[in-house]
Amino acid sequence: MRKVVFIIGLFCSMLVMAQDMEAIIKGERAAYEAKKNYKFKRSGQEYDLTYQQLNLTIDPGVRYISGSVYSELIALESNFTQFSFDLDSRMTVDSVHFEGGSIPFVHNNDEVTLVIPSRAKDDQVDVEIFYQGDPSVNEQNGFSFDYQQSGPISWTLSEPYGAYGWWPCKQQLYDKIDSLDMNITIPKNNKAAGMGNLVQVDTLYPDSSLVFHWEHRYPIATYLVAVAVTDYYEESHYIKFSDGDSIFHLDYIYPSYKPQADTLRWAIDGMMRGFDSLFGDYPFRKEKYGHAMFGRGGGMEHQTMSFMSRLDFDLMAHELAHQWFGNKITCGSWQDLWLNESWATYSNAIARELIKSKEEYHEFLIKSISRATRNYGGAVYAYDTTNVNELFNGDMRYRKGAMVLHQLRWEIGDSAFFEATRNYLKNTDMCYGFAYTADFIDEMEAASNTNLSPFFDRYVYKEGFPILSVEWNRINTKTININVSQTTSHPSVEFFPLRIQFYAKWEGGDSIFTIVHSQAIENIILDLGHKVEELIIDPNYWNLAKYTLFEGDHSDMSAVSIYPNPAEQKVKVFVLDKKVDALEITDCLGRLVSEYEILQLKNSTIDLDVSHLKPGPYFIKISAEGNQSTTKMIKQ
Repeated sequence: MRKVVFIIGLFCSMLVMAQDMEAIIKGERAAYEAKKNYKFKRSGQEYDLTYQQLNLTIDPGVRYISGSVYSELIALESNFTQFSFDLDSRMTVDSVHFEGGSIPFVHNNDEVTLVIPSRAKDDQVDVEIFYQGDPSVNEQNGFSFDYQQSGPISWTLSEPYGAYGWWPCKQQLYDKIDSLDMNITIPKNNKAAGMGNLVQVDTLYPDSSLVFHWEHRYPIATYLVAVAVTDYYEESHYIKFSDGDSIFHLDYIYPSYKPQADTLRWAIDGMMRGFDSLFGDYPFRKEKYGHAMFGRGGGMEHQTMSFMSRLDFDLMAHELAHQWFGNKITCGSWQDLWLNESWATYSNAIARELIKSKEEYHEFLIKSISRATRNYGGAVYAYDTTNVNELFNGDMRYRKGAMVLHQLRWEIGDSAFFEATRNYLKNTDMCYGFAYTADFIDEMEAASNTNLSPFFDRYVYKEGFPILSVEWNRINTKTININVSQTTSHPSVEFFPLRIQFYAKWEGGDSIFTIVHSQAIENIILDLGHKVEELIIDPNYWNLAKYTLFEGDHSDMSAVSIYPNPAEQKVKVFVLDKKVDALEITDCLGRLVSEYEILQLKNSTIDLDVSHLKPGPYFIKISAEGNQSTTKMIKQ
């Protein structure tokens, strides 16, 4: 079948008043279950944390941990004498070691404050904190103890504010740990999942307990440090790339899950190769990527080893994508969380596009649009970071943000979109560091040579989405007429410019064409050279929008008049040579707003009172002698 593409300029404008909509509806929060109240830790701003070593003893069957955290840091101020680490006050600090001896400390208000002899700016300071306690009492649920089918399990999940609940750390989003070691002592017959490469496992006597030594040599944000312990079953293989390189893939799964995992894990190879090609090299090629199962719903993208409740396709794609978006480059503030979560969610769609069918790819987009547009308000940018449930709003930060990326790809094209993405991920100012929304905008604008500030202002910083009513009818056997009107779901945006794709079908052929929707009310006349039998709007689901598509009159009721149009108080309806049997008015979402009892005879003018309607676009549906016609009416 022949494919034809049109780009159409539009005309005939009229301002439409934005409708008042309901406030933000809370969406579900994916994977995280922290409390609403928290202590946002910001200690240690005067030093650069370069290295940490976690030496912990963990028994998943006992709600208690013990050990030490050794830290190396660089003083950023002269006369450096006092600094602190974040640690829940309910954990017990036994001692603090500095230069071979113990030093005094104060542990209160969830901070361990240390005083040392004065050091000069740029001096290295080494300190080790010995501590113990039950970390599961922390309100952020950063450390959990539970049971899986074959035994007890413990795991950590620190995002966003839970790291201080289980280890002395610098909990913030401005200083990554340059290098990390983890030495985890656990009961025999268990395994300890950790970051980076497993370099050694030691057996201790007389109880045959094990020490897992993990070594990670990439910068890592505090909340991405994690450990999980249970009697895992281990599987591994190498994923090969087109350049001849490969990455070690490691799975720690529940023994009971092995039969199911074997049938699902094949997908990770295709995802890894696809993302590596589109986004740039997997960020931690020198080490590994892996999965470790845990007891929380969903997953968590811990660096080089995602913790997973299950190994299904979408969850694996989401957490793998986070290794680029969130781990290699981390949001510079929690307000910019969409840079992590929206990208990981959109990567679910990309994974389906690369590996699965077109129908499954479209299925994900359809669900994302539905989730994003069920809330008439709400911004992708996270203005409220104090409420963790709202911060991880699944509809806003995940689904709406994913559709913003999808629409941006449509607006600037695949080439510019993925070029900008790769440039963003390899930018030396942000690579293995932190980024803000403005940094991402800069890369998209540079690659597309386009001013995208208005786009991001509407779709990321402000609220709502466009609601479009589209009516089409045939003028003759070759020409169609399309009427487009737009309102917005939230008054923060008056109008969303759009490129709208249409799919037209006729006997023996079809075509794809695009219109540029630049005004609230527009009329387009197109000569497609064929008698159009069916018209589909946005067949590839590019736009974050709600559509109502009406097929207007084609022939039987062509002599319908509605005037004045636009109307203020009254509107007159006249149908030539047909008696009107029923008449109703619907809004742009198809909801019935008025019904009228018709008493007039054939060829009589019908007077309708529309004074009660709010300003905006409506549709008058007329039934007359077995025929129907739908005509757009604007209420001023």
